[in-house]
Amino acid sequence: MSVFPETSATLLARLAAQATGEDEAAWARFFELYEPAIVQFVRLRGFGRDPDDVVQEVFLRLVDILRAGRFTPGGTPFRAYLATLIRNQLVSIHRAERARGEGRTVPLEDDLVATPEQTAELLDLDWRLARRRAALDHLFTRTAVSERSKAVYRRYALDEQPIGEVAKAFGLSRNAVSQIKTRLDRLVAALEREIGE
Repeated sequence: MSVFPETSATLLARLAAQATGEDEAAWARFFELYEPAIVQFVRLRGFGRDPDDVVQEVFLRLVDILRAGRFTPGGTPFRAYLATLIRNQLVSIHRAERARGEGRTVPLEDDLVATPEQTAELLDLDWRLARRRAALDHLFTRTAVSERSKAVYRRYALDEQPIGEVAKAFGLSRNAVSQIKTRLDRLVAALEREIGE
């Protein structure tokens, strides 16, 4: 896979300009980028079931929205728009469950008592965390980075083990461990930027 050649704004504009079926590659790329982040976002919101139904509904709505030109890059950041779309889908599920008398499986207390500004901040934080987790998942499952470099990165950058311990465990210098972290931090940041600021 290439190293993220398009910005999310470019991809969104490309999708909005296409008629149905004209650019399947753009839609495939869009799904590849956003599906992991949407799944992470749904999980962070406390959704206890398989998030596939939520993801599918969000993508169906996004297709309609983008094709109808109801979202244009340059106004509201796409992450905020998408986070609100996902939250609204979760609220719809919660209301449907409540109407059927089912137990609550979508905890929404923070959203129901928060001011609109607080809700926006919570959604923004959740989106940033989801985007970070999706980027890390991509790093560990879909890149050509060596397994050794991934293991070094996991132990030093994510598990926060001391650099000396990591260097000794892998037979590397402290500088080599630091270089691996810097290189993979840049790769993760590139994916996060492509998913959307």
